[in-house]
Amino acid sequence: MVKVVQIKDKQGKPSLHELVNRLDGMLENMVYRGEDNVNVLLASISYCIFKLNDELEDQEIIKTIDEVLSQYMSKKTKK
Repeated sequence: MVKVVQIKDKQGKPSLHELVNRLDGMLENMVYRGEDNVNVLLASISYCIFKLNDELEDQEIIKTIDEVLSQYMSKKTKK
């Protein structure tokens, strides 16, 4: 008889390296399938910000995210 074992019982806690590899694979897959790289990145950022806001429900996190994004945007426009 086949024994059913839940996947979470076989795997440990995901590492940061594994998370980054999976996100990178997702990005590459979407671009390969024809989506614009920037659109995928912006959609990912938007989703992550939404989930952070949902999880933390803190206005301070919104200010922090805004500051970080502003730094990246100012570096991008200087190039």
